[in-house]
Amino acid sequence: MVPDMKLHVLGSADAFNSGARCHASYLVHGDGLPTVAVDFGATTLLALRKAGVSAETLDAVFITHLHGDHFGGLPFLILDAMFYDRRERPLTLIGPIGFTVRFEQLFKALYVDIWERERPFETHLVEMSPGDKMEMGGLSVTAFAASHMDPPDVPLCFRMSSVGPSARTITFSGDTEPCPGLTAAATGADLLVAECSGLAPPCGRHITWQDWQALFVVMAVESGVKKIVLSHLGRDVRDHLAELQAAAPPDVTLIFADDDQHFDV
Repeated sequence: MVPDMKLHVLGSADAFNSGARCHASYLVHGDGLPTVAVDFGATTLLALRKAGVSAETLDAVFITHLHGDHFGGLPFLILDAMFYDRRERPLTLIGPIGFTVRFEQLFKALYVDIWERERPFETHLVEMSPGDKMEMGGLSVTAFAASHMDPPDVPLCFRMSSVGPSARTITFSGDTEPCPGLTAAATGADLLVAECSGLAPPCGRHITWQDWQALFVVMAVESGVKKIVLSHLGRDVRDHLAELQAAAPPDVTLIFADDDQHFDV
């Protein structure tokens, strides 16, 4: 039996909650698959509450990089598991190199008196480097190098595939400029969830709509991506969605993400 793979967009905004949306964050789940979140920003617990999803259902959280809108909500996830949706089964948190130390620093900065308290569940912290691969139930996850931060930080793109002869694949860009790691992670994916943080540079080390004019050919034609969902949307992008959708290449299946959106993969 091939696992049933689904994507739930919890949040679709940039670091500024543009468009009054929650920070970009996603659930991957389905029959035969673990339930995992990709990124967990400061508003992600709120997004779960609004969607009617208990945080206790999460088996793991994958963090693309160590910026607050992508991992700043993790202390609240632990608090929730300790005191609200009381958790007993293990929780696995996976992030890039340096994640373990930064997570502890963040938690202590917010709730130093709770860090040392005994928890009724095990918390497993795992770090991944580009090229690392891990299996979790019926899900295979591979990390690729993104281009968004300077060393020693090593931001990641994630490629998540169900296991089996008819596997389905979702690629998550995280925050990144166009880079070889993103192209490799997206090759052959059924669904690419990628950022579009602005209309044009300067926009920091992010992908803009101007960048996508070249990337559409790379992803849809050369890399064989079947569907592209643009997320992490900045204010100017959100304000021009109808115009941008109309300008999308006719041979590209393009969707602009919104909070609480659901996709079958």
